This record gives sequence, structure tokens and C-alpha cells, in this order.
Amino acid sequence: MPELNMTWFFQPDGDRTAARQDGEEDSGPGQISLSPELLERHGVRVLDPGRAAAVAGLRTPRPTVYRARTLLIPDHLLQDAALIDALNEVLADVGMELVPPEPSPDTADEDGAADEYREIVEELRQLPRPAVLVPARGHATPVVVNAWVALQALRAAAERERPEPEQEAAVPGRRALPRAVVMQISLEHVMVGSAITGSPASHSGGIAGGPGSGGDVSGPTPTDSYLFSGGDPRTPVAVFFDPPRRRTTGDAEQAYGRRPVVAVLDSGIRAHPWLDVTGAPGGPYATQQPDGFVQIDENIQAAIRAESEQAASNDPQRQVIRDAADTPISANPLIGELNPALGHSTFIAGIVRQVVPDAQVLAIRIMHSDDLLYEGDIICALRHLARRIALAEARDLATMVDVVSMSWGFFTESRHDEVVASGLWRVIRVLLKLGVVVVAAAGNFASARRFYPAAFALEKAPDEGVPVISVGALNPNGTKAMFSNDGEWVTAFAPGAAVISTYPVDVDASRTPELRMPVNRKPPGELPGREALDPNDYRGGHVQWSGTSFAAPYLAALITRSMLKGAEHTGVRLDVSGKQAARDRAAAALDALRQQGDRDG
Repeated sequence: MPELNMTWFFQPDGDRTAARQDGEEDSGPGQISLSPELLERHGVRVLDPGRAAAVAGLRTPRPTVYRARTLLIPDHLLQDAALIDALNEVLADVGMELVPPEPSPDTADEDGAADEYREIVEELRQLPRPAVLVPARGHATPVVVNAWVALQALRAAAERERPEPEQEAAVPGRRALPRAVVMQISLEHVMVGSAITGSPASHSGGIAGGPGSGGDVSGPTPTDSYLFSGGDPRTPVAVFFDPPRRRTTGDAEQAYGRRPVVAVLDSGIRAHPWLDVTGAPGGPYATQQPDGFVQIDENIQAAIRAESEQAASNDPQRQVIRDAADTPISANPLIGELNPALGHSTFIAGIVRQVVPDAQVLAIRIMHSDDLLYEGDIICALRHLARRIALAEARDLATMVDVVSMSWGFFTESRHDEVVASGLWRVIRVLLKLGVVVVAAAGNFASARRFYPAAFALEKAPDEGVPVISVGALNPNGTKAMFSNDGEWVTAFAPGAAVISTYPVDVDASRTPELRMPVNRKPPGELPGREALDPNDYRGGHVQWSGTSFAAPYLAALITRSMLKGAEHTGVRLDVSGKQAARDRAAAALDALRQQGDRDG
């Protein structure tokens, strides 16, 4: 593998300490802004601290975005019928009722796992799942279902009913709600991708970013420098090189033990020859078996769909991720504007293809093509990904996963010490225990406000493993991109502005060239007509795009590449099984990368 000549670096401890002293309160606001159309389509609310339901003695929340009709509740609590009755007694006071899901039909049970993994599989059973809120039966007045109001009602009851050391619960006739139990219940946050996005149909005069950047109008904002006025953030480009050479399966196994696997939890797959994904426009798509660069896991996708469909049966605004295909192209077919996140995963997979061609990408779809993700879907996907790894030894070592790349996130209403009790951190922590490297984008808000899951980099990894790696974006000249978040929680910076990578070859949206001669294009097989650049005809297969979304997979690919170098030159092979071996590989790869950065710096 030839050496790469790109700028990247891990933030020095001194810089991170200085950022900690500056404090996130003194930075940009760090707030996700969504259009009314997106709020309505997904049943989403924005938590405004000035108008939010409050509980005496509890801290004022910070702004966040959440689903109005769902709460996340640990699975073992959902199976406690008496506890659900007690929760609904409290919720009846605010006109709501909780509908718990059926027990989770896991794709495999702990009996299929090796002994060292059984504890982890059991831990995965305790993760939260979406439970739906509905108007309480028999309530005398109409109700606006609001998960924040429901959560605050439960917290108020826990505070009110918390007994003094020598007393019983203060409300006779009700089962007390222990604070420790209620604190395990949370909002289902809505997350956004970390690419610079926008839609000319909804932003007057040009683009200054979309859901991922919080901008709604043109003007002198941190994203303007990264966009062509009036164009799409994804600019079609021509490239004059073939995809980097990829070893055969046999050669890869001889050199490394097996191919490394980078799991990309994102918008799903579309057709591109570099990625060994084929299909007609809109799908169905097919991955080349058994050794194509991009693969999917039908079991994981089925689990995400089943859990989301169960919630959607009582929550009609919940949009269900039904399969691995990145669809639809447009949220409004009457206009035909390209959805802001369409092609996001294809672009990320292309980055991995360029940096570490001997790897394999496992594409798991959790992102809607309009750029929104639900926390429940994310936890479900990560839970089943961890289960896949835990069962790999008992079944097929080829189903191992080495690195997870996450190019999305959210701002929480809670303090950091409360967020680390969340289901999202708990499932990421399981992956870290398994020796998986987790890399997350820092976000595009030009803010030091902690953006999760990237801000979990503040937490020490379990079992002396590798912590979460959070990544901000660099410009092509090596300076920090103006849009990138920064702070003591950002581990590293890598190229993320004006990046060139793969884009689906079956996308041609409604925007047209300013000039075209003749007016109509020639039929296939005839000489083409003359026209100016078509801003969203992507049949050439490559685009320029910007965002921390693309810095994160670049660093994830560098870490994977470092693993391969270790396997080839130091004997730290990928076919050695066990959690400790995986943690050792991850630590060695990261250490080698840090040393390389120190030498190059």
C-alpha cells in the first residue's frame, strides 16, 4: 500500500486542556434547526428551554430535538407489567398512556456465544427500546402527546414519591417510582448527518447549510465558503483514476488473516462500480457476493425494521427504515429536489475504498435520506452489530467488525454525567469492550457544545481499550474548517472540506443546467448535446462534498489501514480471536498512527 500524503492530526493534550478551560458555554450556540416540513413528517419537536415543562429542583434543560410520541425505556423495565402500570398511573395525570412493545425477538440468544461473550450478550438485552405514548383512555379533555411533558411528569413523581430514609412513599395507594428507575427513561433524540446540506427549493438565494449545519438563509455564514452559490452541496466532478487495487480474498487472508471490516451506520447503499453495488435506479440493489467491497447484513436490517414497525403501529408519524437501500431521491416528487442526505453512505464508503481498498464496508442503514435518524433505530442497529461480533467466534470469523464509523449526532438537553447513563453510550461501551474502534464525526455547527456520540470521547474506555475517537474537519490546506465543531472532546482532525469521493451513478434530480443546446438531450447511443454543468446529474459517479461526516471515515480508514500494516509487518494478525486480541489490535493500530502523526508533524 503506497503511503498517503494527506494532513491529519490528533489534538495535543495542551490544546484540549485549553479548550476545556474556554468552556462550551462561550462558543457558538450549537443548535439543530429543522424545517416545519421535517418536524411534521417525522413527528419531531424542538425542546425550547424557555417554554419547556419544568420540575422544581431539576436543572433547566438545554435545546435538543426529539420524537414527540416515544420514550426510550430499558427492555427489562418494559417487561415489568407492574412498573408499566405505575408509570401509566402517573402519566394519566397529564392525559397520556405508555404502550410498551412486545419482547424483543433477538436474532440469536446467548447460548450461541462463547463463554467470554455471554455477559455481553446479556448486557445487550438490557438496552432501551422505543415505547409509544398515546392519549390516555377515558381522559376528559383532548391531549397533545409530548414525550418531554411525559418524562417530566415521571421525574416529578419520582422526586415527590422519593421517601425519606425512615419513611414510606409519600403517595399512598401508588407504587413508588424510584428515581434510579425513572432516570433510565429518556427522550428518543433525533440526530442529523454531519455533511453540509441544503436545498435550493427551500433556501432563498442560495444555500447556507441545512439540517446538519443549522443555517436557513444565504449570507456570511461559516458554510458559505464551502458551497457554490445557488448550487447543490454535492458538486459533480470528473476523476481520471481507477479505484485503488484490491487484493483477492486469498491474498488478503494470507497477508492479514482476514479482511478488516468497517461498519458504516448511515444512509444505506446505492449503485456504484467502485463499491461492487449494482441495481436499477431506485433499486433493488445487489452487493457482489461473497467478496464485494460493500456488504449488508440482512438480519440487522430486519431487526431495525421490525422494532421500528412495532413502534409505528401506534405512532403513525414514525418513518420506518425498511431495508438497506438509500431511498427516496426526493421527499417531494412534484418538485424533485434531491434529499439532503441521499448518497451520504455511498460517499463515505468511497472514502474507505480510496484509503484502505483491502477492507470491506458493512453498510447498515439507519439514516433517512432527508438527513434524520432516530435514537431508537441507532441503538437497535448497534445492539445487533455487537451481537454479531459476540457470536462471530461460534459461527464465522468473517462476521467480525473492527471499526465503526458514525457521521451523525445530536445535542443533548442533559449534563454529560447524565448522558453517560444513556442507552446510546451503554451500547457503544459494549462495542469498545469487544475491541471495536468507534469513530464519530464532531459536527458542523462551529460550536464547542458537546455533540454526541462524538463527545463520548471524554469517557475512559472500558477494560483499558481504545476510547471513542471524535473527528473534526480540516480544509485542503490543513487548517481547521470554519464549520467544524471543536473543543476538549474532539480527539483529532482530518480532511473534511471539498472532499472527492463516490456518489450513486443512478441519480439525476430535477435541477437542470443554466444552458442547454439543443433543449432536449439526445437519446442513449447518439452523440450528446451541448449544455452547461448539470448541478445534480450524478451519473459520472463522483462529487465534491464537505463536512465532518467525511473526516470521520477518513480517520476510521487510516486506523483500519494501520491494523493491516500491523498484521503484515508485526504479526498482529486479524484472524486471532477473542476480545483481548481485538483490543490489542485496536490499541496497536492507534498507537502506530499517533507515532506517525508525531513524526510527520
